[in-house]
Amino acid sequence: MKKTPLYDIHVESGAKMVPFAGYEMPIQYTSILKEHEAVRSHVGLFDVSHMGEIEIKGKDAVKLAETVCSNNVRDMNPGDIKYTVLCNKDGGVIDDLFIHYISKNNIFLVVNASNVDKDFAWIKSHETDGAKVTNLSDEYAELALQGPDAYKVIEKITDFDAPSLPYFTFTENKVSGMPALIARTGYTGEDGFELYVKNEYAKELWKAVMEAGKEFNIQPIGLGARDTLRFEVNYWLYGNELSETISPLDAGQKFVLDFEKDFIGKDAILKYKEDGRKMKLISLKMLEKGGIPRHEHKVFDGDKEIGFITSGGMLPSAGYIGAMAYVPFGKGYKSGENIQVDIRGKKLQAEIIKKPFYKGTAGKVRK
Repeated sequence: MKKTPLYDIHVESGAKMVPFAGYEMPIQYTSILKEHEAVRSHVGLFDVSHMGEIEIKGKDAVKLAETVCSNNVRDMNPGDIKYTVLCNKDGGVIDDLFIHYISKNNIFLVVNASNVDKDFAWIKSHETDGAKVTNLSDEYAELALQGPDAYKVIEKITDFDAPSLPYFTFTENKVSGMPALIARTGYTGEDGFELYVKNEYAKELWKAVMEAGKEFNIQPIGLGARDTLRFEVNYWLYGNELSETISPLDAGQKFVLDFEKDFIGKDAILKYKEDGRKMKLISLKMLEKGGIPRHEHKVFDGDKEIGFITSGGMLPSAGYIGAMAYVPFGKGYKSGENIQVDIRGKKLQAEIIKKPFYKGTAGKVRK
């Protein structure tokens, strides 16, 4: 198993370490519930250095990014960030990722940890003389500072006006004197920053952020709470809501598909749309006790099996048990209607509700 540059700090902090995406990662330090609440109420710091970083450089960098990414890259400006997907030729999702537009000759992609090698091989296979693709994942550490007080922490350790950095933009500047790519993004539903630094700065940066956050009761946060936080705001998780056999249309990701350009998978997606979509992703509030809905549990409408759960669990901030599920498209199944989830042989009632389960401070950039 690989270790991030912060492994020793996690162990010294008493974190419970588990294998994840080829790394030994902290699942929790105290408890998932306490860490979840810390991010929702004030601020937490995550080690997400297992995530992958892929660089496209050269005069045709934008052209290659336009080809492999579904979203519009050509109209981006330096400092812009966009969410996008990589699609295969059949229109399924290879991965979802962030595009960081450094310049027209330099595109910086941040991809999911479990898909780094697959994504790199796919993008590399479309490399041209004018667009060189490099896997930088082993060179970078990533820290995610998340929560309504995140801007107060970052303000103490930066010399520029970081709290005024717009949502879904980034800058290359210094944090506590260390060069970093500072992005106003996250995976928790709360306001926050994602900090990318070379490995040699990781430990010093972690300590600086934790020190600056003391007065705001900052807490180290593990991957367990990272998942409950993302689930509570209905963010997609690759392997659950997204896969190579699921269309981004089914996942509710029409907003990342730029049909004004050619990208890999476009024709297949348009044909799938024309032939008639098969599924849609919905949110459920469990109405009966008796168990927790989990990935791949079956969903029923009476005696008829209609779909499957993608993610499920307790929603600490929302205060109930919820789930996301795929059900047939165009067959009703609207908010306010009830269906059933099979949990250990018992069909438990669930209400279809509007997304999200909980709305945090993400996008509400404040100073």
